[in-house]
Amino acid sequence: MSFLLSFDYSAGSSLSQKVTQFQSTASTKEGKTVTLDCSYETSQNLYHLFWYKQLLSGEMIFLIGQFSSFTQTEKSSHYSVVFRKSAKSISLVISASQLEDSVKYFCALWEHTHSV
Repeated sequence: MSFLLSFDYSAGSSLSQKVTQFQSTASTKEGKTVTLDCSYETSQNLYHLFWYKQLLSGEMIFLIGQFSSFTQTEKSSHYSVVFRKSAKSISLVISASQLEDSVKYFCALWEHTHSV
């Protein structure tokens, strides 16, 4: 049996950082791969990018992150990212999507700042 999955996602940001998504929803059939795209703006050299999902209960679950100085992209068994530093974009790739993946996703940016 196949279900059509819907992925809603939003951008998260703090202070002066800016994170935007290219579209607000994506859909696919169960078992297929889906990619959620996010772009960001920062003037910092060191930063972290994060992907979260929000369960229907409202609980936020950390999925995967990417540090700006790493050239190799992060991956887990179900999630991976495509990080394009020069383009200031990061995509979440969900492989073998399942019905429980049909929730809201957030892309977030955290800049490394230090005070003197």
